[in-house]
Amino acid sequence: MASVSIHGVWEAEFNSVVEAFKDNFNATSPIPEKGAAFTLVKQGKVVVDIYGGISNIAGDAWQKDTLVNVFSTTKGAVALCVAHLVERGLLNYSDKVTRHWPEFAANGKQDITLAQVLSHQGSLNAFAAPTTAVELCNWNDCCNKLAAQAPFFTPGTTTCYHPVTFGFLVGEIVRRIAGVTIGQYLRVYICQPRNIEFHIGLGEKNNVTVADLLTPTRAPYMPKHIPDHVLLSMINPKLKAGFMLQEQTRCAELPAVNGHGTANAIARLYDLFAVRNALLSHETVMQAGAVQSTRVDELLAVPVHWAMGLVINANVNTYGPEPTTLGHSGWGGSFGCHDPVNQLSMGYVCNQMSPDLVGDARGQRLIKQVYASLG
Repeated sequence: MASVSIHGVWEAEFNSVVEAFKDNFNATSPIPEKGAAFTLVKQGKVVVDIYGGISNIAGDAWQKDTLVNVFSTTKGAVALCVAHLVERGLLNYSDKVTRHWPEFAANGKQDITLAQVLSHQGSLNAFAAPTTAVELCNWNDCCNKLAAQAPFFTPGTTTCYHPVTFGFLVGEIVRRIAGVTIGQYLRVYICQPRNIEFHIGLGEKNNVTVADLLTPTRAPYMPKHIPDHVLLSMINPKLKAGFMLQEQTRCAELPAVNGHGTANAIARLYDLFAVRNALLSHETVMQAGAVQSTRVDELLAVPVHWAMGLVINANVNTYGPEPTTLGHSGWGGSFGCHDPVNQLSMGYVCNQMSPDLVGDARGQRLIKQVYASLG
């Protein structure tokens, strides 16, 4: 058994979840934890809220309010913002992007819909023009590039995960409708009223509580033979953990990859997909979870049930046994999800990054014990 101390609170029903969390710190674990946190919300009540380990290479202890970059787990918060705009009647999933962003029509993109963009069928999975990591911090330039760019494939005919461009595409639509950036929208309409510590774009106040990211020990698996546009998703630009630790990057809004939050925040954000919270109506939640594509994703190389910026569990059981569970994971291992049948919401964050893009073993161990605890 690992010697790490586990802090926080939990109900006795979920003792095995806490033991599984502790086991993740063992040297024999597939990816031994350095610092991590996990939160489980059951029927609106936080029943597990735990953390442990260290937050940085200096050995500082992980605290209850330690924030960490969760890469693509950020996309779940983006999907929630879009759903909220739909709830308010300011946006429809069927809208053409050009209804809100006229310049986007260039080079034959006039018929691309928001639903196609959210489900990674929008044909702009990467920047075509050479783009550096630093240039990602220039919002207007990135959006102008994508507006002018020609599609890589016929929109709606192929599914190819948009790891970085997703944030600019969706974020610019939100900005044009709401008159504020998506980071501001998330803060004002979603997080601040509920005291949820999740941020797209950090301020100086938050920077002092951010954990260091520890680079994976190997590169992510990639198929040997992939189209050039798929390769561009990974190398144009090529993101490294060190870049995400820079203040410039932390303070910028990169809605696909640089959300910072706690496990508690992620679980509570996903719990807002529960109709009982009154943020979203049943109709809006059903629309947000409506599957748009089930084909093999060109980048991820597995069939993915993509809904409106969310993964639907369906036949893959990434987030437990319930097929209707919706969620999203991030490079490095973090994830968030909501099971509407059992009324469970989870959030998991860590600073020792895993190289796996799908199915981190640590998160899977926790999810397995959550459902085992339910009997």
